[in-house]
Amino acid sequence: MNNSVPVPSHCLEPEHLHDLLRHVDAEEISLRNTLRLLQAIPALSQSSDEAERRETRIRIEQSVQHAALLSQNRMRVMVALAGYLSIPVADVSFSALLPYASPSAVRLIIPARRRLQSLVRQVSALVQSVSWVINESQRIYLSIFESLPGTAPSSDRYDSSGQRHLNPALFRFETRS
Repeated sequence: MNNSVPVPSHCLEPEHLHDLLRHVDAEEISLRNTLRLLQAIPALSQSSDEAERRETRIRIEQSVQHAALLSQNRMRVMVALAGYLSIPVADVSFSALLPYASPSAVRLIIPARRRLQSLVRQVSALVQSVSWVINESQRIYLSIFESLPGTAPSSDRYDSSGQRHLNPALFRFETRS
């Protein structure tokens, strides 16, 4: 009855640690940029400056492209670590790497993990807030648009794509005769 933790047959090499930490730094930068982008969205929803809106859309598209590149790099790092340490890719995590790391590497990995976890929590909370603001703004705008002259009366009719079917003959012009 042996309750000891199995001793890993490999140790995390400095080049693997360097590659991992370089990727973690890139993830951290990306998350900080995402935070700044999300913080700008509520103010942007009230702005009428089309150039500012266009710039934000471009930044969002670039952020999505960068996230895809980070995802590919994350997978590359995980596959390399899994192959070197002879563990399944699905098992590669900060916690799983600690038994393979030297004490000095552990002192680098743990703070990196904490920084990423903190940023992920911040982004998640901000995403929920921004989502609420956007949904409420949309609800308010739809309510305003439905009361404007020349708008289609409320209808529960939708086309095959799930979009509201707007028959031009149903438009009403709220004018006095």
